[in-house]
Amino acid sequence: MRNKIKTSLIVLGSILLGAVGSWLIFRDSSEALDSTSASREQCLAKSRRSGNVKKVTEIRVNRKRKSVRIVESESMRPNVLEAAEIDDEADLSDIQRSVLEEIQAALDADDLKALRKAISRFTASVGNGGLGGYANVPRAIRSAAVQALGWFGKDSVVDLVDFMADSDEEISNDAFDKFEFALEDIDLADRDRADIVKTITKALTDEDRIDTLLFNLNDMRNSVKVETAVAILTDGTDMAKSVLKDQLGLFFDEGVETIDDIQKWYAENPDDPDDDDFYGGSKE
Repeated sequence: MRNKIKTSLIVLGSILLGAVGSWLIFRDSSEALDSTSASREQCLAKSRRSGNVKKVTEIRVNRKRKSVRIVESESMRPNVLEAAEIDDEADLSDIQRSVLEEIQAALDADDLKALRKAISRFTASVGNGGLGGYANVPRAIRSAAVQALGWFGKDSVVDLVDFMADSDEEISNDAFDKFEFALEDIDLADRDRADIVKTITKALTDEDRIDTLLFNLNDMRNSVKVETAVAILTDGTDMAKSVLKDQLGLFFDEGVETIDDIQKWYAENPDDPDDDDFYGGSKE
């Protein structure tokens, strides 16, 4: 059964957000909400930064209840210097403080390139103005980096990956939450989304996080979804393979259990000619 939920979500999102005028016609929305491809809540989001405020519109769809809920919120640009929770400035060396200040300066300038440069100092040698390796980076600075990256949304989704493996559970969870939210952006092309999912599932072993990550399959055109699922079943961690195998019926059809079944499903459910309009343009 062809998965139409993404189309309806993006059409709805475009109506609310004014993203693309041509998406103003619903395509079988009632049938999409009746889809049995998944039964839990799905969220797509659109965010835009203006000055020190980021405005976020989330479109939450609960397939089981067949309901759509719009949630709008605002967040202020982080001030990582104030949030560092350092009782004494002597807790940080001059180099460490300079990195923290560089992170804040990149935030203030809304400059992701500068932020990446600041974070690159985590692994640079002390002699070169770096912090001498991730293990030597104080918690306050690692947390600041995650907060700063979260401000840039989908543009920084790949940068958050390293922080998801942080030894501090709070930082790790925060990084994954921001990573997950960034993937919900309706402007993220499905092929870009697929590349991220395939890369992460080669290393991710946490069952709950894998379960959350796999939900992105619903936001891909059929050919990309098939390619991604096959890649995970081939190269993913044992846990990723196991979780996906248990959920193949949700993302495709009941009875789909193997890679051959997935390929047969795609033969019966090819892409639509207008999928580029909904999922993002083809990569050259």
